[in-house]
Amino acid sequence: MDDPEQTARAVRAALRGDVGELPPAPAAAVKLLRLANDDDSDVAAIARVIETEPALTARVLQVVNSAFYGFPRRIRSISRAVTLLGFSAVRQAALHALFFDDVVGRAGKGGFDRIYFWQHCLLVAILSRSIGVRIGHPDPDALYAAGLLHDLGKVILETHGRVRYSDFLAASTNSGNPIRDDEQTFFGVSHDQVGAVVCEDWELPELICRVQSLHHCAITDSGLEEARAREVAIVSLADFIAWTQGIGSVDLVGCPLLAPEVPMLVTVDQLELPELLEQADREVTEIGGFYGVRFPSVMQLRANMVSTAIGLCRHDAPPRPYGRRNSHTAPHHSLDPDEFIPSTLEALQTEFGVEQLLMMQIEPRRRSLIATHALPSALLVPVELSIPALAGDLVHGLRARRPVLVPESEENRPLLQQLGLRQAAAVPVLNNGRILGLLWIGGGEQPLAPRLLEEVGVVAGELGIALERSRSFARERARAQIDALTRLHNRSMIDEHLDQTFVHARESGRGFALGLLDIDRFKAFNDRFGHQTGDDVLRIVADTMRALTRPSDFLARYGGEEFLFVLHDTGGSGALGYAERIRQQIERRGQLLGERFVGHRLTASLGVALYDPSQPDPKALIKAADRALYRAKERGRNRVVAAWME
Repeated sequence: MDDPEQTARAVRAALRGDVGELPPAPAAAVKLLRLANDDDSDVAAIARVIETEPALTARVLQVVNSAFYGFPRRIRSISRAVTLLGFSAVRQAALHALFFDDVVGRAGKGGFDRIYFWQHCLLVAILSRSIGVRIGHPDPDALYAAGLLHDLGKVILETHGRVRYSDFLAASTNSGNPIRDDEQTFFGVSHDQVGAVVCEDWELPELICRVQSLHHCAITDSGLEEARAREVAIVSLADFIAWTQGIGSVDLVGCPLLAPEVPMLVTVDQLELPELLEQADREVTEIGGFYGVRFPSVMQLRANMVSTAIGLCRHDAPPRPYGRRNSHTAPHHSLDPDEFIPSTLEALQTEFGVEQLLMMQIEPRRRSLIATHALPSALLVPVELSIPALAGDLVHGLRARRPVLVPESEENRPLLQQLGLRQAAAVPVLNNGRILGLLWIGGGEQPLAPRLLEEVGVVAGELGIALERSRSFARERARAQIDALTRLHNRSMIDEHLDQTFVHARESGRGFALGLLDIDRFKAFNDRFGHQTGDDVLRIVADTMRALTRPSDFLARYGGEEFLFVLHDTGGSGALGYAERIRQQIERRGQLLGERFVGHRLTASLGVALYDPSQPDPKALIKAADRALYRAKERGRNRVVAAWME
């Protein structure tokens, strides 16, 4: 949703009343955000702003007189506080008081935990300012404010949404989608779009509005000049670091995507991550003490985890300039890794006389390197290296995208023993600068020659190209079998799966159940609310079914607003129980979304049938389920009918 007018309309549709009817941002907060960070000229200005709000004056003086600052004598005026503490510290205290009390403090009860949210906002603000200081940003305080408010859209949806954010959290399932995509489906708009529209209406500083709009997007697509893009990247990176430390703005499993250009705009090696995290932890703990919030302590392991995660999120690093080489080792003849990887290892062993070769591929979900192929074959044992736990020369080699020697030493001995090697070199397998795996070269008594690493590096580059082609082919093949809207299997996969399931059932004697689901009065959603809303309804139903279905079972979009499911090794009672859970959960979702779908209930009808060996083919089973679905519609909808009970 790139069109600003379309985005604004979607935000208006998601909120109770027009954006302009929302309570405005605290006037004092807006004035404070607009004040320049100039200790000499702004003592009187900041004092005037704070002192116009008696409650704010009392709150700020309460903070500056707390044990956190430890002044021997009580400070009785804002001017004195600014003189002693400086402009930045007093403005920060005032912003905390305003946004904690007037914005965060008004968030609803239930699934939206405002304290948890506030922890995240504080950490992102502090990290944003600290990163700004380390890379020489001219106004780190402005980054602090942008970080503090970056997720404001979630609070707005909670307090003024037609459907509350806590309702979204309560209804969230393991859909497998990014949280932002689920927000789009649930609200018709995402929290960052809401925040951007509201902040512009409140006339907050441009930097805050820009960060609201872009901190979850590909920054290069915005066309910003580098300095302004870097400011967005700083807050995005701070948000990412906060999530890696387990401090998200909501208690959902997931992590914000880190745009690939972020590490190019903010050089992570400059940040001194252990010191950065320790300082942030200390500051949040001190601030949290005032609000009664406890915060975990920082550890070096956390710094290592963040650094590795950022390094492996880089999808756009320039490839290492390996030379091209016409060689029989180049893996160009197959799209099957189980064919081209072993043949490549054999060619390397023959051409270079390498004793041992071990191929490891990255498993992104487990954040591990997994051994997949080896020569000699006895070297291939179940080996998995956790990427966050890697250390020493190997990590430096991974970050630099270059081969690295791992000689036998006390530090390297546990790793080499785990791999079954005496001494080794690790050669990254790359494609467009992205690490797909590691090729280990094992040696005997003689040290491995640098020239050998260079030669093998050429082949590793070609191997990376072949691996990416193989994965692209697998992705395209899978994409051809998936419905783009619902991310369930499409109609073309139904016949293939049912044919296989019928054969297996006849050979094994094990039964299964098949069901059809139809969204009740679906056409009315399109007619009344538009096709975009109709698409959201289809995604909501698909995500609901996915969340309640075992991985071993089968889900597909049968066509239009109809869905098909196959439950393996399931009898009548199990199939009915599953179908009823689906029906009830869709009905509950519809009740939650009543304010969005005014005058139209979201419900579904289901027909279920059991496999019978007498059925000649899958079409007979589908026909039985379809008849049961028709009877469910005929009897008033929003119900389950079993074919075998009719």
